[in-house]
Amino acid sequence: MSGGVLVLGGTGLLGRAMVKLLAARGRDFDAPGRADLDLADLGALPARILARAPAALVNLSGFTDVAAAERPENHDAAWLLNRDVPGALAAAAASAGVPYVHVSTDYVFDGTKRAPYVEDDPVRPIQVYGETKLAGETAVRAAHPSALIARVSTLFGPDRPQRLAYVDAIVRQAVPYERSRGTLEVVEGPVASPTYAPDAAEGLLDLLDRGAAGTVHLVNEGSCSRLELARATVAAGYLADRVIVKTKAAPAGGLARPEYSVLDTTKLKSLLGHSLPSWRDALTRYIEGLGIGR
Repeated sequence: MSGGVLVLGGTGLLGRAMVKLLAARGRDFDAPGRADLDLADLGALPARILARAPAALVNLSGFTDVAAAERPENHDAAWLLNRDVPGALAAAAASAGVPYVHVSTDYVFDGTKRAPYVEDDPVRPIQVYGETKLAGETAVRAAHPSALIARVSTLFGPDRPQRLAYVDAIVRQAVPYERSRGTLEVVEGPVASPTYAPDAAEGLLDLLDRGAAGTVHLVNEGSCSRLELARATVAAGYLADRVIVKTKAAPAGGLARPEYSVLDTTKLKSLLGHSLPSWRDALTRYIEGLGIGR
């Protein structure tokens, strides 16, 4: 492959959406798996990237299990994949003189603000995952000042390869009640900006094609709590008359998450000329595609 978009992390939720989009648009791309390109081999990584001669590099890889990142045995892997690898990839892209795209998270914020976060708001992560992702942003900016860093939040969508996204976890719990009545109990918070992977992939590729640089918040329009998202998921699956969603107390000593991490999309709108669809619209498209509750 030469001259196309090199997608790393193409087997993840957002990566699979990006690969599908590139194929649908007839774009030249390469999405090597771990056997073809070992991202953990930092010493050999730059040369292997340059040998592929990409026209652009899109990094969608990372250590994304927020809870697992807290465990001491996973710290090295989280820092490697979320800080060291993005920095090395950014340096390789800068050396080749090609655009570099990196995906970050709303978890770089501490959640104390009560209005949507803009891109240059102060950052203060409150868990290991957020710390490693923020360090990744810093490493990318240092190595490739014109890189595009897109922050997403609460991803959901088709082809989840391993762990269930929150929406899918709700679907799995609700589906057994298709022919009966049941109750789901979920914690109310936090409040965030649910992001549909296919919509995010489309926005990301459009930003790349427009030569966007710097940090951009890339989420669907609107915001909601986990409780609201659960209830909307049940309703979108035509199960609202059979499934009651109630609140439960957050577990004591649970994982620290920002209580409010809604992302402002004013910059995204100015760059693209439009926003992504609302999260409710995206959720409806996704759930209807699953064909549940009918």
